Amino acid sequence: MAIDPYSPCPCGSGKKLKFCCSDLATEIEKVQQMVDGEQPHAALKHVEQLLKKQPNRESLLDLYISLQLAMHDLDAARETIQVFLAAHPNNASAHAQAALLAASTETGTKAIGPLQDALEQLTDDMPLRVLEAIGAVGQALLMEGELIAARGHLLLYATIAPKQDNRAVELLLRMNLQAGLPLLMREYLLLNDCPEGVEWKSQFEEATKQSSRGMWRRAEAMLAKLREEVGPVPEVVFNLAVMRGWIGQSKAFAAGLHEYSQLDAPLDNSIEAEALAQLVDPELSDPTLDTVKLAYPVNDIEKLAEILSTDKRVENYPLDPQHQEEDEATRPRSAHILLDRETPSTGVDLPRDQIPSVVAFLSLYGKRTDRDARLEMTTDRDSQFDEVQSLLANIAGETIGQLLEDEVMAQKSISEEALSWRWRLPDDTPIAYRQELLAEQRRDAILNRWTAAPRAALNGKSPQDAVGDASLRIPLLASALIIEQAAANPDELPLFVDLRAKLQIAEPEKIDPTGLNLELLPIVRVPRLDLSKVEDKPLAQFLDRTVLMGANLATLLVAQELINRPQLEEGVDPTPGYRQLIRLETSHEQAFSWAAKARTWSQQHGQSVAEWVLMEIELSIQHGIAEKIQQLLVEIRNNHLEEPGVAEATHRMLTEAGLLAAPPAGGTPAAPPAEESGRIWTPDSASTPEPTGSEKSPIWTP
Repeated sequence: MAIDPYSPCPCGSGKKLKFCCSDLATEIEKVQQMVDGEQPHAALKHVEQLLKKQPNRESLLDLYISLQLAMHDLDAARETIQVFLAAHPNNASAHAQAALLAASTETGTKAIGPLQDALEQLTDDMPLRVLEAIGAVGQALLMEGELIAARGHLLLYATIAPKQDNRAVELLLRMNLQAGLPLLMREYLLLNDCPEGVEWKSQFEEATKQSSRGMWRRAEAMLAKLREEVGPVPEVVFNLAVMRGWIGQSKAFAAGLHEYSQLDAPLDNSIEAEALAQLVDPELSDPTLDTVKLAYPVNDIEKLAEILSTDKRVENYPLDPQHQEEDEATRPRSAHILLDRETPSTGVDLPRDQIPSVVAFLSLYGKRTDRDARLEMTTDRDSQFDEVQSLLANIAGETIGQLLEDEVMAQKSISEEALSWRWRLPDDTPIAYRQELLAEQRRDAILNRWTAAPRAALNGKSPQDAVGDASLRIPLLASALIIEQAAANPDELPLFVDLRAKLQIAEPEKIDPTGLNLELLPIVRVPRLDLSKVEDKPLAQFLDRTVLMGANLATLLVAQELINRPQLEEGVDPTPGYRQLIRLETSHEQAFSWAAKARTWSQQHGQSVAEWVLMEIELSIQHGIAEKIQQLLVEIRNNHLEEPGVAEATHRMLTEAGLLAAPPAGGTPAAPPAEESGRIWTPDSASTPEPTGSEKSPIWTP
């Protein structure tokens, strides 16, 4: 492949190859051809020969290191980087290579310093190696859970990278769609503008300029100096915190947000900053309860095994063979869950207070050469701890002896545990009734259990006890926001009205969108936004943003507003709204209702309804409605099978659900049979990428 003479020179000078290392263009092209031809060793030897003639040539050193990293010869790469930096301490590519090596062999946090060294050497154009290092460091930070710094680096990469390079955007999207990631941590941290009429405006704006070029360490130093000079000005404190977050200083980031929340800043900004600080502050440690493992000697293992297999308060817990140790002698003979009561014969109309809860996990071990038979029980040392021990003693009787061991296995936040429960619902509990029970339980957990649980962010007080404490006003509002932003269904909104009433927190005002840039509006504020005042096109664009942020509640609210409008202006398509409503609706009856409305809209506008039929099939598979699946497959076969992509989509859906065998390699998918019976299918959730081996990859390949 011919080398473009007008591409950036690999030496890192920022100049074009034609005007920099043009004498090496032919040799670089040879190396590239060897790499493309899967001859990395030959390429490496060729560069070695060139380096013998020109030992300190930047282009050759950079190319040499890249080949060493690609071939996982990390020690050699480290030595070459030291040579490169010694010969050319101001070369951005040399520092970028050091960052790439650190990201692949150490941590993303340790790679931030070398990357900042590289960025601080730049003047105009950015060398390819520096861009690669930004992406690699961002990915490494993401892998180690440094989400604030990771997001900063990946956004910087996405801003600078060529249009066709979507790797950072894809990682950001996957991060947004990660189950359980708080909405507050999906937001883009936008820097504050400089206050009007201040004498230090030039210093503030210079720091902002440095930040926009990715030189966050330099910007942090400028803002830290400015803060010493002018005091805790909200805009300075906030921007300083963000800079520290982006360079991986998690503690300082959280501390800065805590400080900002107590200053004279807009109330919403203060609450959101404090809530984010509570989520990421490594110094905050909620009061905990212990998860313990209790071990008992077994006097009669056969009798105990019979008891555990017949008592209705004990159920078998199948062991996953993939997670068992190779030596069978170390495996438990059997594993079980211990319930606080027998499982009722039916879950139809079962009262919530009669649902059995899992209170412990039991593992029965036979006699080994190094110890006698034993029963291990894993449970929480909470208010029910004594009752659980008594329950086990009542069930096992004389088959077990006195407690041998009491070992703490883990600790978990009392506040977070207040929001969780482990039910054992009867198998025939209707899905709709399950959802109703879960909604009731979630309401009780938030209003009664969570409000009574101590939180570190409230100086060890519970939210209920923090009511009326002026010093804890913002932390309490932030704690409530953390709970509220986890909502995924508009039906839950009244719950948070009641929560605020219980905590004596005023309802936040509605937000008038007039004159607002919706692209900059924090997603957590969407439930307060008067969507009726947003025009059709901005509303449709805003829907795209809520989807990309993985903000399900906001998406549902915006989508409902969009499709409920009797007439949309020309060019505004409501089908994305229908799509999201069908996908995100927790009630399958309501989801089918949205699909029916989508069908009607498509028919009225002369469009195919195949997409909605396919979505109805997916819903029917998820909820095991066999008759509906058969009916819809007949509709597909009779009306839509010849439409582009329909047969393939149907076949793929049925295959993934296990309702249809996959075709042989290279085979043609057959038309879906209408007689297949239903089976429940749950799609895998998106997740952040994970390493595939013991070493991190030295090449940024999301």
